Amino acid sequence: MIDPVSDTGAVSSPSPDARPFASWRGAIEWWYRPVVLAETWVALGYLAVGALWSAVVFVAAVVVFSITFALVLVFVGLFLIVPTFALVDAMCGVERRRASWVGQRIAPRSLRPASGSGRPSIRSATSTLTDPERWRQVAFICCYLLVAPLLFAVAVTPWSGLLGLFFATVSDPSSVDVLAVIAGLVLAGAAPRITTAVAGVNRSFVAWFLGPDPTVELQDRVDELADQRTLILEAVAAERRRIERDLHDGVQQQLVALGIDIGRAQSRLADDPAAARQLLDDALVKVRGAVGELRVIGRGLHPAVLADRGLDAALSSIVAGASVPITIDVALADDLPDDVAATAYYVVNEAVANVLKHAGARAGSVRVADGDGDGRRTLAITVRDDGCGGADPTTGTGLAGIRARVEGADGVFRIDSPVGGPTTLVAMLPVQSLRRPLPPPRPAR
Repeated sequence: MIDPVSDTGAVSSPSPDARPFASWRGAIEWWYRPVVLAETWVALGYLAVGALWSAVVFVAAVVVFSITFALVLVFVGLFLIVPTFALVDAMCGVERRRASWVGQRIAPRSLRPASGSGRPSIRSATSTLTDPERWRQVAFICCYLLVAPLLFAVAVTPWSGLLGLFFATVSDPSSVDVLAVIAGLVLAGAAPRITTAVAGVNRSFVAWFLGPDPTVELQDRVDELADQRTLILEAVAAERRRIERDLHDGVQQQLVALGIDIGRAQSRLADDPAAARQLLDDALVKVRGAVGELRVIGRGLHPAVLADRGLDAALSSIVAGASVPITIDVALADDLPDDVAATAYYVVNEAVANVLKHAGARAGSVRVADGDGDGRRTLAITVRDDGCGGADPTTGTGLAGIRARVEGADGVFRIDSPVGGPTTLVAMLPVQSLRRPLPPPRPAR
């Protein structure tokens, strides 16, 4: 509320009596706001459906298991074991997906695949029966029959008390005392909070039974990091071999020729100064060529323009001397960390080199923009060309090096290159520091 302006033009300050009113009004709105929020009623519906669904699932499981194991005595039930547990898996999958009502969908646990062919067999039945994760789902169905109604009862109890007080007040207002009114006012704000909390407990219970095993997830992450470490080492080794090859075939040859020219000029300096001067001029040209190649090699390692002028200018320098027109489009909301920018530069540099050498393209484009990373910022790099296509990361070192660099940075690499073209290369990089920050320096004693 805007305070009135006094005659002198100054804005009057709120009166002391208005401050408590504003604070009390804010507190009342905060206390009763959950009553009108959709999340509260969705959570209540989640618990109510869970109480009914738990009974349906339990009855269905009991009936199916009874029939299956009864028929095992006549050998027919062995072929029903795999479909029976598949039904259990489907019913548990419904509960995992239903968790998205009050949060996110729960990922499934890793189940042992039924061995053998797709047809039911004794081998597949044995594999299914010996899988502890499938029996864990059966245990969940049995426990959920008790837990789901209990949690729903806990969530609905304050609402029942609130409705009881309301109907008592409407039917006989004279019999309601002050304590009942206070209890009703408290329950009106507490009931939705209790409902939301109980729904969270229900989802945590489902996630503990049916969600991924943290130990397995940790082991999978360790394996993934080990694979990424191998990819990084392979990429570094390939880069080292490329630098050695460039130095040996380019700079080293020019320096050897430079030494020969200087030696010949030195031997002719007294007898034929003009020839010696020509040899020195040739040596100067070779020096400039060697310096240029050293700059190209250094730019491939970490270009100075990337640190001085940013990623947009660095990418523009890549295509500045290209034999075909290649457009650069950089659309970023914020600056990138140095390691992410360097990785993006390497990806674009190698991809453009492949376009110029192998694609036979007439035009190309490079786009670097913020991508959708499911809650975390990612960098999307897209390189397109209208060349002959048929690019395969498994053949050659260029695309394989790009894939190793991207996946080593915990990114995603994709390429679509049908024969005849066009070719589209996409790299998704997480925008976070790829290296752990250095610890702060210790204070001097």
